[in-house]
Amino acid sequence: MKKQTKTTIIIAIVLIAAIYAVFYIKIRTGVLDNIQYKDAILLYSKEYNVDPLLIEAIMKRESNMKPSAVSAKGAIGLMQIMPKTGRDIALQLNVKDFSEDMLKDPDTNIKFGTFYTGKLLAYYKNNLVFALSAYNAGIGNVDSWIASSSDTVKIPFKDTKRHVKAILFTYSVYKGAERLRHLLKIKTT
Repeated sequence: MKKQTKTTIIIAIVLIAAIYAVFYIKIRTGVLDNIQYKDAILLYSKEYNVDPLLIEAIMKRESNMKPSAVSAKGAIGLMQIMPKTGRDIALQLNVKDFSEDMLKDPDTNIKFGTFYTGKLLAYYKNNLVFALSAYNAGIGNVDSWIASSSDTVKIPFKDTKRHVKAILFTYSVYKGAERLRHLLKIKTT
């Protein structure tokens, strides 16, 4: 077989695998979909200096993109914000007349969740594991884990560990799909 033919076959196989991967990722994660909240995600991600794919990954894990989601513990909306955290965020953002019903509004929920994620990332010096752990288990818990650790911090809460792993996995898939989309020059509308 000629060298040129082998190269052509290899390129064709790689291209078919890449196309398959894009469609698989699209079906499994929705990352290439034009989700309804993309404008809000992009706006607040830029405003609070947070990767929009991270916000999308948090939303996917927290609520599966359902704005009406309410957890068993009382977290509300797309980014599953606890009412107390919502009140704290409202004070920091100078939001007047805050009520927990405001967290049911997708735009407000994304704004508050993105602000809070940015704040956690800054607080933990961009340590994504610490920030995501604090998003789930609270800053006090994460700070105590760090303080009681000599070198390697372990997440003692099974739910938080599972939560962080799921977001990190989804985030890495989203970033990989985005790179692949750029590489293959796939346009989104």
